[in-house]
Amino acid sequence: MTSKLAPTIYSIAGADPRAEALADPRGRITWEQLEARTNALGRGIEAMDVAVGSHVVLAVSNRREFYEALIGGMRAGMIVTPVKTSWTAEEIAYVLEDAGSQLVVTDLPNGREAARLRGVPVLDLEDGFDRWLSDQSSDPLPYDRCGMRMSYTSGTTGRPKGVVRAADTSRPWCEAFAATTAFKDTMSVPTTGPHLNLSALFHGAPLAFSLSLLASGATVRVLGGWEPDRVLAALADGIHSTCMVPTMFRQLLALPEEQRRTFSAPELRCVMHGGEPCPQPLKQRMIDWWGPIFTEYYGMTEGGLTAATSPEWLERPGTVGRAKNNLEIRILDNEGNRLGPGEEGTIYFATSTGKTFEYRNSPEKTQDAHRDGAFTVGDIGYLDEDGYLFISGRKADLIVSSGVNVYPAEIEDVLFSLPEVRDACVVGAPDETRGETIAAFVALAPEEASPEAALGRIEAACGERLAGYKRPRSFVVRDAIPRDGTGKLLRHVLRKELWEGRADVFAAPSRS
Repeated sequence: MTSKLAPTIYSIAGADPRAEALADPRGRITWEQLEARTNALGRGIEAMDVAVGSHVVLAVSNRREFYEALIGGMRAGMIVTPVKTSWTAEEIAYVLEDAGSQLVVTDLPNGREAARLRGVPVLDLEDGFDRWLSDQSSDPLPYDRCGMRMSYTSGTTGRPKGVVRAADTSRPWCEAFAATTAFKDTMSVPTTGPHLNLSALFHGAPLAFSLSLLASGATVRVLGGWEPDRVLAALADGIHSTCMVPTMFRQLLALPEEQRRTFSAPELRCVMHGGEPCPQPLKQRMIDWWGPIFTEYYGMTEGGLTAATSPEWLERPGTVGRAKNNLEIRILDNEGNRLGPGEEGTIYFATSTGKTFEYRNSPEKTQDAHRDGAFTVGDIGYLDEDGYLFISGRKADLIVSSGVNVYPAEIEDVLFSLPEVRDACVVGAPDETRGETIAAFVALAPEEASPEAALGRIEAACGERLAGYKRPRSFVVRDAIPRDGTGKLLRHVLRKELWEGRADVFAAPSRS
């Protein structure tokens, strides 16, 4: 191991050590304190006999300690995975088993229970954390620690998959942190002023953007929870940038007209948004209200990214922008042939280096995602003559509710395990607030004499075995679930039934 020590985090960011680095409703810390606390956390993890390169799960609510734990773990050379705080203990435990986790950092009952189920040590932020931290050495960690953040993303099987990107595995964390400042320019953020994180911190894109701004020397403030009234007040308090999902737009626009009319945030210069389709009328209303300060992105954990500023979007309503980070977008048909402008097909991202990621423990899924040096997550769209991307569909199974991906297969696995259910199909239903919500069509077992009683037991089972955002919001009983001659679910038939006469959720409706 080299004797060279890592630079201070405030020297990387070019920040005043005495300036504010992180803040939440419970308090704030300076850059100097962030330096000491993240070093101490990394040293403390080492003292728990967690070896360099080990996997650490972060199951932490919205608080500044989330950043401290994430950065401290990576500075120590750990592979850190933030998980959804709404996952059940069993869902978190799956990641612990799949990744071979050696530590859980948490402030949540489900995080503690997951660790107990898998026999993994816990660093509990609610049990004497500050006292424990003060007992650790805050000496600088070695320069050559290659810690990284490894996200888990769901697939069509419904089980999360760890995404290992080749560029993350061999670069010292301090170098990688410095390099994230490029995101600021990629997303056309014209400031390094205070950034407000409104989303749950485990969300990949908002977290990545806030880390990029932190590396640029910006103060990052964390909102404890989403409440539209509080959001407007927080944005008006000198905030320069933030990141949202369209569901948040809907809730803000639903506030009383007087409250919207008197809102003023003159220093707000950039609102990044993505995570789910943004219908054109919704975005236009936000631009009319706040001005052309929106940058829309389309991206995924695997590495694809596009971005469109408000002027670009106003010239081409519905676009999610052009490819960034030296990526090339290819639109391919089912046979792999490249399609021309305006022709709809599967969206692929290509790089000059070919395959840039793999799914942990899933070589077949890694192979399936790639084609001729490019990869896809299965979304459908088209390019215009100038290379601007329009998304008109997605993987047939995927539901996006409030910016969160939900895969029907995982819910259907629960339904099919129940004695009350003979057949089932889960689809996305229209929802004015969430964009989409989850609807379950079920055919009951012949012996079920009372549909109402059976549905009660089915709903209770879903409540016990699925995280809240995965639970069906409605159940429809059918004599039979539509399938083709091979037994394949005709999911589109049921989805069409629910969406008949409703505006398409996509910003750029399908041309087919």
